[in-house]
Amino acid sequence: MQENNIRAATNRDLAAIEDAILEWTRERWPSWQPERAKVIRQILKDERHSILVSTVSSVITGVLHLVFYPDIVTGAFNCHLNFLLVKKEYQKKGIGRSLLDEAVRLARRRGVNEIHVDTIFEEAAEFYRKYGFKDDGVWLELSLKGQGIP
Repeated sequence: MQENNIRAATNRDLAAIEDAILEWTRERWPSWQPERAKVIRQILKDERHSILVSTVSSVITGVLHLVFYPDIVTGAFNCHLNFLLVKKEYQKKGIGRSLLDEAVRLARRRGVNEIHVDTIFEEAAEFYRKYGFKDDGVWLELSLKGQGIP
């Protein structure tokens, strides 16, 4: 495999990012195919977000999305690792770790105190634990689409 490069995503990457996410979601949730291009375009312009991509021979092999926010409880600046995806044929080659390494460097440069991540996949949880993330609480979700007020 040729060298893996990590860089900030640009508008030129939009279709490839959307394709990678579509491929991943189609495998897990076949009926869920929302419009992403508009959201990705907005995120690429928003300083509260960062999308990193990994490339091998100019092909996008992985995507990572960080969301930066001030924490009103601690007064610190934190970020949430919202999404980390490595295309199936490039998994187990260090690409996810390289993306995460660059995300950590970026977060440190921006003065982040903590990076948070959640996942419903045990294999992903093990990846994050091996990297050094600690189990700290429970992530709960309330879907607001199609529901009345509880």
